[in-house]
Amino acid sequence: MNKLRPARRSFREIVRQEHLVFIVLVFVFYYAWSLILPPNVAPDETMRYKIPAFIYQYGALPHGADPLVRDPLWGISYGFTPILPQIISAGFMKIAGLFTADEFALLMAARMVSVLCATATVWIAVKISGELLKGAFRWLFVILIAFLPQFSFLGSYVNNDCFAVFSTAVIFYAWVTGLKYKWPVKSCALLGIGMGLCAMSYYNAYGWLLASIILFFVSNLAMDRARWKDRRFRVKLYVAAGLFAAIAAWWFIRSYIIYDGDFLGLNITEHYKELYAIDELKPSNAPTVQEQGVSVVGMLWNMKWAATTYYSFIGIFGSMSVLIPGWIYKIYAAVFLAGMAGCVVRFIRFIRERDVNKGKKWLMGLCMVLTMIIPVALSIYYSYTSDFQPQGRYIMSLLIPLMLFTTIGIETILRWIFKDKTAAVFAIILAAGLTAVAAYVFFGVYLPLYT
Repeated sequence: MNKLRPARRSFREIVRQEHLVFIVLVFVFYYAWSLILPPNVAPDETMRYKIPAFIYQYGALPHGADPLVRDPLWGISYGFTPILPQIISAGFMKIAGLFTADEFALLMAARMVSVLCATATVWIAVKISGELLKGAFRWLFVILIAFLPQFSFLGSYVNNDCFAVFSTAVIFYAWVTGLKYKWPVKSCALLGIGMGLCAMSYYNAYGWLLASIILFFVSNLAMDRARWKDRRFRVKLYVAAGLFAAIAAWWFIRSYIIYDGDFLGLNITEHYKELYAIDELKPSNAPTVQEQGVSVVGMLWNMKWAATTYYSFIGIFGSMSVLIPGWIYKIYAAVFLAGMAGCVVRFIRFIRERDVNKGKKWLMGLCMVLTMIIPVALSIYYSYTSDFQPQGRYIMSLLIPLMLFTTIGIETILRWIFKDKTAAVFAIILAAGLTAVAAYVFFGVYLPLYT
């Protein structure tokens, strides 16, 4: 008997099922953000853009200390740390260079990586929501991610932050499908790809690598009863590890060779900063917060680290210089507080209920919390012991789990207070309201600022 093959989807079905009209509109929205943004006004874009410009011109990867990519003030470049997004940007610049030599056109080509990563993150968020949420709350989760003002801004210029968030979305979707379907090869491949991309993005996102290792091995060995010697488990492991190594290993081997064993590029960065930075920025002349005798608590509150990080997570434009209206920060604070309260209620219910998948839900939840704690802890540590930089983009890798917890919490509160249909109506109103806020930020703040 012939096995039944899945029916091929028509183009119309693909468009409808993958919500491609919405995704195209999101792409246009992010592209408009990018097109409007002038050169040299986004955080570190001038310094970051030197990398793809070098690759575009010379067809080779730069040494991190090359004068052509080194910043004259800081004495260093981003060439010491992973630059995969910039390598891809250089590819887009090569394509654009076939048609024009206009500088802004080349910059837009380089920015396309961030535009596409932001769009792809939203597309994956739609797929995640389809696995975990129902009805209007699916779209509340997607809107919370897609139209967060700072995320839209990150999707508009050359940076690694947006690429990092995209990689975490790939990883999280692999977690969801892996736990739900006992790690088919497709989920293992997605996990390996996501981890490889994450390793080549931003060190602040590396909590996802640790959490992925924990989740993969615990779910397979402790929950699905796989054994080390099982061929099926080894295939899963080799697929994930092989794709991870194929994407990321070469960079760290290269760094180990050319930077005298410093495969992360951290020590060599400090070395060249001391050599070439202007006097007031040299590490020896710039005492850290720790060296000034300020406590961690003092840094968080008295130096406004926590407030500045929160504001710039929601939305601050320019080089941390243009705030959006204060009422928007208050709206998001209310949304997060409501979500947190709902999560407490949901957690109490979860402890009491019986569920055959309770172990996997515990594992997923704990790993999500881990991916939220680590970037915040790393950002605090860096600001305290090295360079005081309270910026929301440094903790942006927690976006997916934060918005999922927020959505689950709000759903719990609304279903507790109202009946199902009324709860869904309020979810739609909230999603529409956040979309309207995003439109206001774009047309009322961003567009007048840069046109």
